Amino acid sequence: MSREPKRIIVLTLLLILSCLIPFACSQQPDILPTASPTTFLPTGTPATPPATETAVATSTSAPKPSATPYQPPQHRLSIRQTEGKAEFFDRQTGEAFIPRGANYVYVPHNGTMSNLPLKVGLYDPVRTRRDFQALAALDYNTVRVFLDACNAGPGCIGDSDNVGLNPDYLDNIADMLDAAREANIFILFTSNDLPDQGGYAEQANARSGDTFAGYRNSYYLTPDAVTATKRYWRDLLTGLNERGAAFDNVLGWQLLNEQWMFLDQPPLSLTSGLVETTTGVYDMSDPEQKRAMVSEGLIYYIAQIKAEILLHDPTALVTMGFFAPEIAVPGWYVDTAPLLTDSNLDFFDFHAYPGDLPLADYVAAFGMSDYEAKPILLGEYGAFRHIYSELRPAAQAIINWQMESCAYGFDGWLYWTYYPAAASVNDRTWGFVDEEQFIMDLLAPANHPDPCTAVSLPNANLAYQQPVTASAALPEEPVTYAVDENDATQWGSGSDAPQWLEIDLGQAQAITEVRLLVAQWPAGETTHRLLGGSAPGNLIELHRFQQVTEQGDWLVFIPESPIEDIQFIRIETIQSPSWVSWGEIQVFGKPTP
Repeated sequence: MSREPKRIIVLTLLLILSCLIPFACSQQPDILPTASPTTFLPTGTPATPPATETAVATSTSAPKPSATPYQPPQHRLSIRQTEGKAEFFDRQTGEAFIPRGANYVYVPHNGTMSNLPLKVGLYDPVRTRRDFQALAALDYNTVRVFLDACNAGPGCIGDSDNVGLNPDYLDNIADMLDAAREANIFILFTSNDLPDQGGYAEQANARSGDTFAGYRNSYYLTPDAVTATKRYWRDLLTGLNERGAAFDNVLGWQLLNEQWMFLDQPPLSLTSGLVETTTGVYDMSDPEQKRAMVSEGLIYYIAQIKAEILLHDPTALVTMGFFAPEIAVPGWYVDTAPLLTDSNLDFFDFHAYPGDLPLADYVAAFGMSDYEAKPILLGEYGAFRHIYSELRPAAQAIINWQMESCAYGFDGWLYWTYYPAAASVNDRTWGFVDEEQFIMDLLAPANHPDPCTAVSLPNANLAYQQPVTASAALPEEPVTYAVDENDATQWGSGSDAPQWLEIDLGQAQAITEVRLLVAQWPAGETTHRLLGGSAPGNLIELHRFQQVTEQGDWLVFIPESPIEDIQFIRIETIQSPSWVSWGEIQVFGKPTP
């Protein structure tokens, strides 16, 4: 933004005077979707037409005069149908394009990690180029970047005068695109939300109140919010066009990182009355009308914002990100199935992480079973450290998840994340560059060309996925969970002590270490016997744990010398303040000669 206030006032007055002359100024008309949905009240009376949007002038500075309007470069990537299935392809080479890469979210800063890589004063063009080149060297081709994680405060995307966008921040976005072009990397730019700075959020919340809670429940259903969002994308793309940004290295513009609304806030929390949105009037006593209100509102929202984007970047692809909130956060609401069939998004970006529920549950929640009309990215997946505390099982889980996703129709994979989050982040994942970039090398197209094939990693844990039996087990906590290397699952007997668990290692081993992950609530005094032998009926006590334990403790037994001829390991719990459970049983050693 200009730093010459007097000059702005003069120019503004001149602009106002000029607009008093008929046809001297024209407001760009809003673009309506091709087919506007019609909602009917229970009586059969047609709903009122969509509410009229409030016109707001573009807040960025005017483009520099030129003989011909600037035309952004054509995007290299597009989408085509091949044998009835949609796929990305490269216009230059004509070859299919499979997005593979990482979310570029965190960067090192002051001894920790910052999630503001584009912030003015923090953005590092040298590091950005080094990281993009490192990815390209392993044949990765895509990164996903948040446009507006830095949404308020000095150096963020909104300008300091709270009107429009920060030109220095736009410089950083343009420079990152230059870095991508140099490395032949494509960027999927995503918006986390409307910035809190720049005037956009205030306008989007103009009609919030008893009918529409502020923030997300207003952002997608009210005309002011649609206008504010269009203005945001207009300012962004106009500003980048002024800088000659390398749009040809943009995979797509993502309207939202993850779309969702609050189920416990109006209008979704309302159980009676009529609500008027951008697409009509809906009866809140009718669950089907409430569902239609959201899906039709989002279809309209998407059409409006996409049309605005294409005015400034005609060959762009437009997408939106989703996760399954009914699985992850029950109080949040999103319904993707109608959007798959009725929205004009070019492709979809779904997020799902291993370690909790089966991938099939996510696919069902997304409504994407047998869907092939448009590409679907697995735009976020990774191994959470609180679920996989060790790197090797984390890496194996990632490989298995990626391979399984192929069967469900995912068309690209972007790992979460390149640099790991700060250690204080609760849902931190293993990063691409952790442990001498182990995961980055493992998933690399140069080393693993077909993402849909399995890779088996060497596993020193002799108990991993071996046959296991127990004295009792809850249906939802089977005994196999004790040997799955997933810290978030556990075997639960469903009963008090005494209880036991027994593992068949498959052959005689010389045991060097046994590790037990405690799953216990409340904390208290426990007694566990560790037994081993060559046959189930021929076991001897190897060690006894007798101490105060609590959830998350590791009990470790390391004998002075390897214990030979052990094929069966048995853990007997004699005393515990809780029902007997174990999170993990790990056994290490080598085959008996």
